[in-house]
Amino acid sequence: MGVVVLVLLAVGTLGGDPPTLEERARNLEESIRCPSCASQAVANSDTPAAEAVRVLIKERLAAGDTDEEIRDYVASRYPDGRQLLLDPSGSGFGALVWALPVVAAVAAVAALTYRFGDWKPRRVEVSDADRDLVAAALVAEGEEQ
Repeated sequence: MGVVVLVLLAVGTLGGDPPTLEERARNLEESIRCPSCASQAVANSDTPAAEAVRVLIKERLAAGDTDEEIRDYVASRYPDGRQLLLDPSGSGFGALVWALPVVAAVAAVAALTYRFGDWKPRRVEVSDADRDLVAAALVAEGEEQ
């Protein structure tokens, strides 16, 4: 079973072409909040500020910037620019957002393994009274039919 999972993970990570500029632009637009909207991504907003950010993203992609460079650039252009990024960064305090669910899942699996690791079903001895009870029930069922 483990081998199958590893093979499927390998196929999923190795396959596929690199994203096109339009796909990268769309992904960036979905990960940056509109500067004038409360909690809407640039991709979903029609405000002039959102349009300006979309144009900026396309210009930076055409210039050859990486996605992270573009996100940093957009964040640097606005006061409290890090607040515009809908995905938390992978460093500093933002790393906790990514690490805590993984730590919680590992701790839960470890706790369950510890608790149920030595669990074995108990053998229950069947007494003569139990056998008599089952025999009586089978006889009663046969008489009803």
